Amino acid sequence: MKNTVYKNKLWLILGLFLVVLVPSYLAWRTLEFWKIKEGIIMISLVSIGYLLSYGIISRLIVFPRVEHTGVILTVISLTFLLIICTLALGRVYYSRSFLVLAYILNTTWFLTGSFSRRKKKLKFALLPSDKDSELFKEKELSCFILDEPCENPNIDGLIIPSTEDLPPEWEQYIVNQMLKGVPVYTTYSIYEDVLGKIPIKYFYGRFAETQVQSTIFKVLKRISDVLLIVIASPLILLIVVIVSILIKLDSDGPVFFKQERVGQGGKVFKIVKFRTMYSDAEIDGPKFSNKNDPRVTRVGRFLRKFHLDEIPQFWNVLKGDMSLIGPRPEQVEFVREFEKKIPYYNLRHLVKPGITGWAQVQYGYAASLDETVEKLEYDLFYIKNPSIWLDLAIAIKTLRILILLER
Repeated sequence: MKNTVYKNKLWLILGLFLVVLVPSYLAWRTLEFWKIKEGIIMISLVSIGYLLSYGIISRLIVFPRVEHTGVILTVISLTFLLIICTLALGRVYYSRSFLVLAYILNTTWFLTGSFSRRKKKLKFALLPSDKDSELFKEKELSCFILDEPCENPNIDGLIIPSTEDLPPEWEQYIVNQMLKGVPVYTTYSIYEDVLGKIPIKYFYGRFAETQVQSTIFKVLKRISDVLLIVIASPLILLIVVIVSILIKLDSDGPVFFKQERVGQGGKVFKIVKFRTMYSDAEIDGPKFSNKNDPRVTRVGRFLRKFHLDEIPQFWNVLKGDMSLIGPRPEQVEFVREFEKKIPYYNLRHLVKPGITGWAQVQYGYAASLDETVEKLEYDLFYIKNPSIWLDLAIAIKTLRILILLER
């Protein structure tokens, strides 16, 4: 199931020669780059950039439902931006044409590797005992029942409910399929490895496997949160001033909206957002928001569309109540209700809540109890698989959503 093209050493070496030698010939009309004044340093930086891109991309694409094209374009663009900054800070003379050609070839090479394993609707075979499986409801999968052991060369894998209490003929069939190279998955692993979520009904047996974020991971995450906000602070302050003026001109009431939310360890804190509703919008208590919510102001609709209402939450991140990435913090009243109706809901509070998160980029907003349950399944995946690489994948997906206004 994993895209293995990036693990091919021959593919890696061929790409390295391509992205340094072809631009060298096209930009300088020679392959003897060491004879060019800026040749050695340009070749060295582009080679490092290529290997860095390879290292990052190969770690990000292993996560389920991560769009390879978006990852590739983002990582390579940021890598070349880093190269340009290095050259500028070092006051080194460089060839613009060489950099442009190297960027184009880098992108083309990685995209070609990705397209060689383009995503398609995955086809899986299930055993007769799984005829009522909920996997049939998943739109991203194509599932069918095997009435009897038979050859199925055109499937992406075989799904079994468990390895226990299977009839001997099915046990032998599964072993034979494995020997032929057919991937065999349990129902649980399909949800986690392919769909990127963990249904509550399957989480019970995996509860003990949930990884607790290490101290090093927490420290690195905290440092990166603060550092990124500090770097972006001039732009953040400019947006805050402009949005504040627009809110005051549009409707009566305060600029900022404060509300109690539940954070890590069940601790209650006050989240800060730009006000997007009329001042008396929740006088009768909190309610689920929807697309055409009449409580939202004109400016509020604009802020929500571009996710600008979330910007004041950077203050919550600096205070330590939140992180840039994690499960979205929920209102106290809703949490009390969900705790009674949804098993394992409190596990969301094992980690710091975030401005964006895995559930947010994969599912979006939940407007009902059933949708909240499904969104929790994505949060459980994030909690069980803490990783700086998963955080980076979420950040890239978030940027794509903001740029393309997907939600």
